[in-house]
Amino acid sequence: MGLVDGLNRLGLAYSKNQLNSLQTILDEHLKWNKIYNLSAHRDEKSVLIYQILDSLTPHDFIRAGKLLDIGTGPGFPGLPLALFFPNTHVTIVDANDKKLAFARHIGALCRISNLTIVHRRIEDFPTNQQFDQIISRAFTHLNGIVNCSAAFLKPGGEMLAMKGAKAAHEIADTQSIHSNYMIGLHKLPHIVDEQRMLVVVKQRSE
Repeated sequence: MGLVDGLNRLGLAYSKNQLNSLQTILDEHLKWNKIYNLSAHRDEKSVLIYQILDSLTPHDFIRAGKLLDIGTGPGFPGLPLALFFPNTHVTIVDANDKKLAFARHIGALCRISNLTIVHRRIEDFPTNQQFDQIISRAFTHLNGIVNCSAAFLKPGGEMLAMKGAKAAHEIADTQSIHSNYMIGLHKLPHIVDEQRMLVVVKQRSE
């Protein structure tokens, strides 16, 4: 499966510039991973599926506004999402500055203007910054995501947690602690034969 086929399978329309930018991310990821430990994905197929396409699976849930990507590592899902949602300003944050160097490189190379990169632990992120949506992928348990994200969420905002097959168990644990949140579970498009789920967390109305 190539990049074009993968985007088509996700039902995503794309411009030539977006396609070229995703190809740049793929090519540069492969180059950088020979020198830096960006991720465990070291061959073209793995980077394509598990970094680039997987980052775009929640595309139906992304809306215009301000999006915070916590625990982004080298920039996933934030970089692909910023490319495909120009009306959404994406802030990516991670404690690992070496990995964020890749995101800075891509941001400059692909001229991604709706992108802010922050080197900081999420626990030290300023709470005066508020976001419409907060997304995370393979960051921590759902309960931990709610604990460290709630302070940055605008009223009416939502958290988007990208999860796998055990999402329902995490929801049960989190709901027992955070009863003031509504939690929904949605199946994401499959790029491979693995379960992809999105947990959407919203604060209950008073």
